[in-house]
Amino acid sequence: MKTARAGLAALLLLTLVPSAQAVPVANSAAAKSALQASHAHALDTAANGNLKAAIREMQLALSVSKDAPRAERDRVELSIGRLHYENGDFDKAVEAYGHVAKGGPSWLEALEEEAWAQFRRGQPHDSIARLKTVTSSAFVETTTSEPFFLLGLAQLRVCDYKAVFQTIEKFKERFIGKAKAYEASTKASEKTKLKEIGESVQKLNIVEAEAIQRLYLDENGKPRRGSAPSITKGSDQLSFPDDDTDEVWMDEVDSYKVTLKGCVAPGPVVARKDAASKEITR
Repeated sequence: MKTARAGLAALLLLTLVPSAQAVPVANSAAAKSALQASHAHALDTAANGNLKAAIREMQLALSVSKDAPRAERDRVELSIGRLHYENGDFDKAVEAYGHVAKGGPSWLEALEEEAWAQFRRGQPHDSIARLKTVTSSAFVETTTSEPFFLLGLAQLRVCDYKAVFQTIEKFKERFIGKAKAYEASTKASEKTKLKEIGESVQKLNIVEAEAIQRLYLDENGKPRRGSAPSITKGSDQLSFPDDDTDEVWMDEVDSYKVTLKGCVAPGPVVARKDAASKEITR
């Protein structure tokens, strides 16, 4: 599944029909055709750099195509969420992703992308709530490896180190077998999946190393007694520098800045009713 970070390139993949302006329609078949065309036109607008105009086009298309199939309307809502994310408006992105119907073809994709938006707007607990659904064993055949990285990163952000290590173990259980199968395959699609798993391994190595380092430091940022656990490096791992203050680590993979001090305080999660059934507290 594509994440919101994939940007406009991923959006353009949704263009299925020639460009057309939004027009009111009455029946479902016509609504689908008109909505797809309007969606494609709006994506062209976005590709030309006018994200706000593209969002307005999509919103207009939805307003005049109320009889279109829900799955097609959800694809448009997904695109609106992505454009808001691309524009740095994470609150509106979360709102758009929340309009995608539970259980529909786009639902898990929307949950994952909403989790990125929640994390970027400083709500890691809400991000974790969404990702608990996305990484559930119920969706083992459809979930890709990247949500596990974001889950581990969000758990690191709230200083839930035990959960970080549990997520890493769950990732290994879920993807080691798949990676071996993909490695033996000659299909280009499975080689792509293998590459994605490898990238997630590298990112999770960084998260794991950061958690180990934090566990070695006391609440004042000073080393505990004894030696810090060693962190091995290999071809499947990445190193990460520090700025000699022990306060900030820079993730080499995607330039995520993780502050060593000042974990996000735990509290009730504002849970979507279709994503999590209970509050998460620590």
